[in-house]
Amino acid sequence: MRRLSAVLLAVAGILWACAPLSKEVMRQVDENLTYQTVYKNPQDLVGKMVLWGGVIVKTTNRQDETILEVRQAELDIEKRPKNPDSSAGRFIVRHAGFLDPVIYKEGREITVAGEITGKETLPLGGIQYGYPVIRAKEIHLWEKIDPRYDRYPYWDYPPYWGPYWSPYAYPYWRRWPYRW
Repeated sequence: MRRLSAVLLAVAGILWACAPLSKEVMRQVDENLTYQTVYKNPQDLVGKMVLWGGVIVKTTNRQDETILEVRQAELDIEKRPKNPDSSAGRFIVRHAGFLDPVIYKEGREITVAGEITGKETLPLGGIQYGYPVIRAKEIHLWEKIDPRYDRYPYWDYPPYWGPYWSPYAYPYWRRWPYRW
């Protein structure tokens, strides 16, 4: 029994260490607050800490803050947006300070931990859209991944695991975006 609890504790520690944000912020995050829950009634959840991710749609700099409009996406185990083409909606991130719009530009994936501050209704095309708003504590901008290479190539390849198989036989492994 002790061995099982030690293994579970080790696995939890490894998963916690995979998060791109600081441990202090991750401790404050309420994992039960999904985008859909907050979107329905953000006024009752003001001050709660959430962890959301998505793709930047627009970056606007003001005198003392930067506003990011983000298309929400579910997060994977690394806390990276899992499927950027699937979204439950959009949200606004308010960051105190300057973020370079050339770096934080449209199409970049981010993960944000922040406090819910309410809801803003702004025009989106021909409608008025209610955006949940969070004040960022930490933002993680993800590296761009070359679309020619799968993020996890070892799940599907190589098709042959015979006695003469070698990872060096497949040259795309050496260009894999994660460094060993």
